Amino acid sequence: MLPSKGPPETRDDQLIRASDSESERLAALDSFGILDTPPEKAFDDLTSLAAHVCGVPMSAVSLVDAERQWFKARHGVDATETSRELSFCAHALQSPELLEIPDTTQDSRFADHPMVIGDPLLRFYAGAPLITADGHALGALCVLDVKPGALTTLQRQHLQILADQVMSNLELRRQARLFAAEVRARLDADSAYRRQQRMLDGVLRHTDVLIYAKDVDGHYVTANPAVERATRIEGGLIGLTDHDFFDAALADDYRRNDRQIMATRQSQVFSEYLDHADGSVHTFRSTKFPLIDDGGAVFGIGGVSTDVTELARARTAHARAEARWRALVEQSPVAVIVVDVKGAVSYANPEAITLCGARTADQLDSLPALELVTGSLRTTAQAMLDEILAGGPPLRARRGVLRRLDDTEIIVEFSATVAHHSGMQSVQIEMHDVSAVAATEAALKQSASTDALTGLLNRRAWDARVESLVAETRNRGVSVTVAVIDLDNFKAYNDRKGHTAGDTLLRDFATAAGASLRRGDVFGRWGGEEFLVALPDTTLGQAEIVLNRIRCGMPSSQTCSIGYTTVGHEETLLESVVRADKALYEAKMRGRNQLSRL
Repeated sequence: MLPSKGPPETRDDQLIRASDSESERLAALDSFGILDTPPEKAFDDLTSLAAHVCGVPMSAVSLVDAERQWFKARHGVDATETSRELSFCAHALQSPELLEIPDTTQDSRFADHPMVIGDPLLRFYAGAPLITADGHALGALCVLDVKPGALTTLQRQHLQILADQVMSNLELRRQARLFAAEVRARLDADSAYRRQQRMLDGVLRHTDVLIYAKDVDGHYVTANPAVERATRIEGGLIGLTDHDFFDAALADDYRRNDRQIMATRQSQVFSEYLDHADGSVHTFRSTKFPLIDDGGAVFGIGGVSTDVTELARARTAHARAEARWRALVEQSPVAVIVVDVKGAVSYANPEAITLCGARTADQLDSLPALELVTGSLRTTAQAMLDEILAGGPPLRARRGVLRRLDDTEIIVEFSATVAHHSGMQSVQIEMHDVSAVAATEAALKQSASTDALTGLLNRRAWDARVESLVAETRNRGVSVTVAVIDLDNFKAYNDRKGHTAGDTLLRDFATAAGASLRRGDVFGRWGGEEFLVALPDTTLGQAEIVLNRIRCGMPSSQTCSIGYTTVGHEETLLESVVRADKALYEAKMRGRNQLSRL
């Protein structure tokens, strides 16, 4: 027990430690809470008495843990603990009987023990096991000597009696510890209960919700202040029944309802109406439920009632407002669609039903709103819906393409804003068909940029288009050729054949020349019988091929003269056109029906 080093664990000791009973023994030792506690006089006195009774210089109360033996009390021993494998007392655990070794040098288990062959040269050991009421050996009360010896029968009896006294003290200590823990637990539970009760009382006192309980005979056993305020009963409701303060017929109804709840063991939710102090009638949403004890017996009912008067008024006001809104919208000449947070149509007025190509509201109900948007615009439309629902600004007078249920498309002008429909956040969209207006605007825009006779770009539109073209090609490092075309002897043709024939010639030329041009070339009428052409990405040689194709394609056996040039990197378009016009003049001077370049 004392040595710090020693022989390996015996096979018996290994078997004990590996067994299930060893786990139970260690748990029993732990339940005493004795390990590593300060010295106590009761144990010290018993240890000293054991040494005196047995006539030896050393004794100890040894407790054997999983990996060590620890001394609760010791006499003539300096160490406070040793490893378990060096413990003499570990062997005492194997039997309920006292273990005595008269001469350690003659015992094969201890003959080569470090404390036998070395300091302090132990020769005698006797240990009485400390056994619990459940039969678990915790350790031993042991006596030791540096010379061989033997206990008398009386000494053995006295050592066993002292070991029993050690065990009794350990048990008393454990019971005191358990009692103290139970007291602490009860105090903690009582404190927690009081805290919980104070919290519950605080909630009951300060809530506006009516909370009450009745016994099986209908007497109130609990009622918070909110109930007393609502019923205006002075002195409280405890001990009263509904018949003490409600109209007899109403009290009878309440009593029948209470009995039904107790009989069916089912809670009920319903509305109640109480006269308020201001003379109005307040609406309460009430829940009643059976009170059932641990044995399954019903001992009353509980109730919770919430004043929903303001909520009911708000709902009524909202319903009336929505009814007024619906009445107006149903007659509106503007199409109105409401889209919910999931992106589905939740309402469409008659005008919207017609505009969307539906026959009935059911065809639009729950339809994904994006199905009414042409495919290329759906991503943009979804982003707009998300932004509005997230609190973004409303959309005003926007234009878009509406895809009707018959797959035709119309142009609409719409506005969109967040709204609440049937109590749910939604997006309200108002729209009307502007297809005719858009067509008119497109026609006006077209007429402002085209020549009425030929349908070609007019001079202003041609200039704007080519200015942009020149800027773009300069960025790419390529050139643009511009040409001025004049119909030869047009005045004489016009005088001879008449203005109608002249107009026809101009239109026919525009058509023929346009057919000779490439995609990306810009063709326009300058005025009278003069036309303009811009040829991007062309060398002068390539431009000459295209222009000769135009010249050779003249209708009505007429001819034309063409002057052309390349737009310089630093010059304006006007400067280039003036130079091409000079080249045209040279072509006419050389006899017409030819090209000239400057």
